[in-house]
Amino acid sequence: MMQESTLNNKRILIVDDTPSIHEDFKKVLQTKQEKNDALEAIETKLFESQEETQAQINFELTSAFQGQEAINLVTQAQQNSLPFAMAFVDVRMPPGMDGIKTIKALWEIDPNIEVVICTAYSDYSWDDTIATLGQSDQLLILKKPFDVVEVMQLASSLVTKWNLARQAKLNKAELERLVKKRTDQLSKQTQRLSVSLKELKQTKVKLYQADKLASVGQLAAGLAHEINNPIGYVSCNLNSLQEYMEDIKKFLELQMHLDLSTLNADQIASYKKQLSQLQETIDLEFILDDISSLMKDSIEGVERVSRIVCDLTEFSHVNSTDQVSVNINELLEKTLSVAWNQLKNKVTVIRKLTEIPNIIANGGQLGQVFLNLIINASQAIDTQGSITLKTGQDESGIWIEIADTGKGIAKEDYDKVFDPFFTTKPVGEGTGLGLHIAHNIITQHQGTLDFTSTLGKGTCFRMELPFNQQQQVA
Repeated sequence: MMQESTLNNKRILIVDDTPSIHEDFKKVLQTKQEKNDALEAIETKLFESQEETQAQINFELTSAFQGQEAINLVTQAQQNSLPFAMAFVDVRMPPGMDGIKTIKALWEIDPNIEVVICTAYSDYSWDDTIATLGQSDQLLILKKPFDVVEVMQLASSLVTKWNLARQAKLNKAELERLVKKRTDQLSKQTQRLSVSLKELKQTKVKLYQADKLASVGQLAAGLAHEINNPIGYVSCNLNSLQEYMEDIKKFLELQMHLDLSTLNADQIASYKKQLSQLQETIDLEFILDDISSLMKDSIEGVERVSRIVCDLTEFSHVNSTDQVSVNINELLEKTLSVAWNQLKNKVTVIRKLTEIPNIIANGGQLGQVFLNLIINASQAIDTQGSITLKTGQDESGIWIEIADTGKGIAKEDYDKVFDPFFTTKPVGEGTGLGLHIAHNIITQHQGTLDFTSTLGKGTCFRMELPFNQQQQVA
């Protein structure tokens, strides 16, 4: 890393085989001199100028009298992180390497050094120089004899240029460091956000599951009754059928022994009398009629249980992202079937379901929405009331309304209805997640869920779902 001193670098290398030239550069570039005869003579000989010499910047000069010495000095300066800003290099420096070769070697060691070629001869043409050194904005030519002002301007300008270039390089490096640091920070933040998002999705699924379990918990006793009731009379019917089968078995066994070909008339008469008495005892005609009724009732009971199990299946895959063709009217009926035991003693269900097209949706999630809204509607009714289910369609999609004649919602609670964990129910009756989850599910289906309510008269929730939706699975 560059030392702080390199940000104000005034180091100049003078490369010339003539010692007096070095002294002349020092007098021009290092100290302010009073004009005297000796200096005037030097100026006339070297710079062809009668102007008073006055250094504007006190440069730090280092002398090299041959090319190899200059190379060594630049190498050492680079190793010590104290580079030269520029170099004045003479072309002719016998017996060593000439200035052009020296400059090429210096740039191989320090590509940033600014160079001024000093010459009074045409040993190299400009084309030859470019062919050897290449095109560079770090190379200038100064013809001898020199002008004092020209030397001062070159030194001042090139040193300033070097410092500005170095400052720009350091600024760029610092900017790249800051960008990298910020990029690393953003990458870590992105990773943390990714983990948080994953945890949020998992939490969301758990909340959905918790809400669904809460709803099922409220329905559990009723569902058990709904299932046990048909199972009970199916079991009773099977017991009756078993008794009937024993009686029929006795009648058939007796009838099987009646072989007219081997029995005489008295025996045949006796068997017929026994069959007639048994038929009257077991009431075979009644049994045959009742078997049909028992079988019909049992089949209906099994079908009732099957429907309940099938309807519950709609709500069993809470974290499924599958989208299929869903018949909304059928889904509402299945939801009513699941919730029926909680509704039947106090709620009259009014169906105003119109024929609407199927939509592509997650049936399990929409079923959860309907179940939450229907249960909420039932709980809003204290004694007796009604729940009205309506469906319809317009040019953009279908709509579903679930309205009740319950207590209604207070206006001060309107803005909190869909907030998580908000509930007006007593402690222990509800999670406060039902409407929040319902709103999220409808939103994920690119739909809307809103409500209207009148305190003391009831509430109507309206869902609108588009025909061609693309669910955003969270």
